[in-house]
Amino acid sequence: MSVLQRLTGFISRFVLLCALLLSASAHLQAQTPLGPQPDLRLLIDISGSMKESDPDNLRGPALELIVRLLPDGARAGVWIFGEDVQQIVPHQVVDAQWRERALDAVARIDNSGQRTNIPAALAAATYDLGSMDPTYRTSVVLLTDGKVDLSASPMANATATRDLLANTAPELGATGIPVHTIALSEEADWTFLRALANSTAGLAEKARTAAQLTEIFVQSLEMVAPTARVPVVGNIFLIDDTVDEFTALVFLQEAGAEVTLTSPGGSVYSPEQGAEGVHWFESSQFALVTVTSPERGAWTLAAPDGARSRVSVISDLKLEVDPLPNSLPAGRVSELGIRLRDAEGVISQPELLQLFTLAVQVTGPDGYIDVSGRYPAPATGEYRVSVPAFERGGRYQVLVQLRGETLERELPLYVEVIAEEAAPAISTRPAEVPEQDLQRPAVTLIALLLLALAVAFWVYRRRRKRKMAIWQRRFDASRGGADDTVVSGLSATDPDSGGNEKAP
Repeated sequence: MSVLQRLTGFISRFVLLCALLLSASAHLQAQTPLGPQPDLRLLIDISGSMKESDPDNLRGPALELIVRLLPDGARAGVWIFGEDVQQIVPHQVVDAQWRERALDAVARIDNSGQRTNIPAALAAATYDLGSMDPTYRTSVVLLTDGKVDLSASPMANATATRDLLANTAPELGATGIPVHTIALSEEADWTFLRALANSTAGLAEKARTAAQLTEIFVQSLEMVAPTARVPVVGNIFLIDDTVDEFTALVFLQEAGAEVTLTSPGGSVYSPEQGAEGVHWFESSQFALVTVTSPERGAWTLAAPDGARSRVSVISDLKLEVDPLPNSLPAGRVSELGIRLRDAEGVISQPELLQLFTLAVQVTGPDGYIDVSGRYPAPATGEYRVSVPAFERGGRYQVLVQLRGETLERELPLYVEVIAEEAAPAISTRPAEVPEQDLQRPAVTLIALLLLALAVAFWVYRRRRKRKMAIWQRRFDASRGGADDTVVSGLSATDPDSGGNEKAP
């Protein structure tokens, strides 16, 4: 798989992450309070290494799509960072004027940064920490292909990394601000990015292949912002009478792939042709189509094999599920709160709730767990569904399904279960070592001893030869010239003999 294909899949998943984080709530009457609105703060790496990680600058089209998907009333801001941090889109409430400024800022995403100052980027994006508006749900998305690099000194970079993980990250986590980290390259500091996400109850994702990214990012996004949608079976989805608008987003495997949309009445829509109430936006990585006041019935979305699609709706009838935490310790029982809401508030009339069937299914590392059934209509309109304790670590899917005679909704939730590692057992009994495990060390030791003896013997003989040569040279030097004769037949005499004693 080419680098472009891998990066295309990654950027597509990145777009989906931000789009789901910013899905809007339906407008309710004044007496029904709205839940927290999304507040998305994007941090985009523009360091020089992005020339290799993102050679075609796919970050630009991704940001453009996000801007088009942002709902009015949300808040958002965009910062780019290298050695320094710069805000290219103001952190404000999204409206037409904001969108225009944001689309103009797309061209400012480049590869001009010299370093990767992640601590400064996080500080800039959380400038209002401690005084945030509680009516907004704040999330930070950090996209980078590197690690903390704010100085030429490795010691300074390591100190900044430790300070961020020890102080900044726990403070953000305690405040309820998750930092979702996205590693765009294998060169990214995955250990650091994962620790940063975990410390803030965020999600950490890593780009490997487009196929892996598709599943990883869909699950991660739905863990953060569960969004009800209509199921797509094959290439067909049903639009009921309660839907005012739907948006289909198709991620493409190849540039230039053809995507068409066919209405229940047989009208065919494509990006090349304009039609009232049908708006297209496409790039080499994705196609986005929004249909207002859609015809009721079965729609067909034709896309190439391998393309992934999702259809979200703006509807008078909304399926709401209290999101599970991003992560849970193993063994903890959790509970889901599920509601049906229309323009007047939570539906509590039994005669209306009995028109729908609610089911919950769980899929995990060990397979399928059946917790589905026809739950009785609650008097308050609030379904309470107990989710069993998960003993094994891993990622689990909790799928909430709502079905009526002509209506279908589904809302997948994902939770990461953290299983504690077993503590090592302490034993005072010496471990039994197999005999075969002792043979190899013994043979090795004997071989080393023999080698040492051989080396010692060789050194000894060499030193002895050198000593004998020295003695020989000294002896030859003491003999004098070649004509000297040796006097024989004499011996030393005793001085008391007067010198008359003869030699024997």
